[in-house]
Amino acid sequence: MRLIVQKQVEKIHQVLASGEGRNDGFLGGRLGLCFYYYHGYKVLEEKPLADRAGRLLDEVFDNLNSGNPRLAGSALSNGGAGLGYAINFLEKEGLIEFEVEKEFAGLDKYLFKTALSQIEEDCIDYLHGGMGAVLYFSERKPSVLIQHYLDTLVAKVCGRAVEEEAGTWFRNYMLKNQDKEDINFSLSHGLTGILLILIKAYERSTHKDLIRQVVANGVRFILRHKMDVDYDGDVYSFFPLIIRHGTKELFAPGRLAWCYGDLNEVLLLYRAGKLLDDKNMLKLADLMGTQTLLRKESKSTLVKDTHFCHGTAGLAQFYKTLFRESQVAAYADGYEYWIEQTVLLLDNDLEKGFYTGKECDYLEGLVGVAFTLLSYISDKELRWSESLLL
Repeated sequence: MRLIVQKQVEKIHQVLASGEGRNDGFLGGRLGLCFYYYHGYKVLEEKPLADRAGRLLDEVFDNLNSGNPRLAGSALSNGGAGLGYAINFLEKEGLIEFEVEKEFAGLDKYLFKTALSQIEEDCIDYLHGGMGAVLYFSERKPSVLIQHYLDTLVAKVCGRAVEEEAGTWFRNYMLKNQDKEDINFSLSHGLTGILLILIKAYERSTHKDLIRQVVANGVRFILRHKMDVDYDGDVYSFFPLIIRHGTKELFAPGRLAWCYGDLNEVLLLYRAGKLLDDKNMLKLADLMGTQTLLRKESKSTLVKDTHFCHGTAGLAQFYKTLFRESQVAAYADGYEYWIEQTVLLLDNDLEKGFYTGKECDYLEGLVGVAFTLLSYISDKELRWSESLLL
């Protein structure tokens, strides 16, 4: 399988060679592609990959210095937090040389102030709002100023929590301003992602008791909305994606994916269970997580192609992460299964032009697929998926 996967990586490289992305962003443009090529060089030790990564990075900074940057605002997806996260990550990994503390002082201040404003307005989306900056500062090298930024933002986020008898949830107005009473449970745009970032910040933050309280109450809220699974009745999910606050309306499409679905909550239960030293959470994660392994058909997963966001590559990397979190052997089998499905489906996706125009996208293009396959053939530890909370 390893040789087959390596050939698929080579095919992806041929496609990526002619693309540069829609912009300079982390999830849709040059930064994400640069992020991938540096990892590719780390694994394959092919100098052209490092050369291309360097050229792409130079272009990003040339555009910034020209006063006409192809980055948008402060977001992790295609803005300043994505720039800070990618460069800081590559420097920590020893893949580039960059004086982050000196060169990013202005960026850090901008991200801090913008995130404060966004959080105050409940625009706390992980990919497009204030939580992207929290993730970035939780990865930065400790300093008095960075500690201040992180702790202030963590306290601000926790202060925006909506507390009810059922537990804690957060408003997130970033995506659809009209859906102010929708409670999103997902990793990508909702409660699970927010709590996972708070757990990530826990080690560095001085607000440990506050984080533990918010995480505990957030998980309690999620568990209070657990549903009954009925495979015979085509009800596959333990948890909804969205519920309308104050009503009995809910949206539970039954998807199994990186972006939303039961795997999100399973990962949260593992990490929250460790943080809170709650063995019952860990047992529940084992039970729900292994049950998802029964879902392999399109009908029960809604998976139709290979991309990362809600395709086979994302599922493969998710099960790899769950295995690392739990050491439950069944997850390793799930990882192998979805790697195989990615290999089997990729040629068809390429032939029918599924990735045309979005080849360089991290989540919906070939970059996420390439990352997943690269990790499969690598003998070195790769931490790229931490940017996607895995």
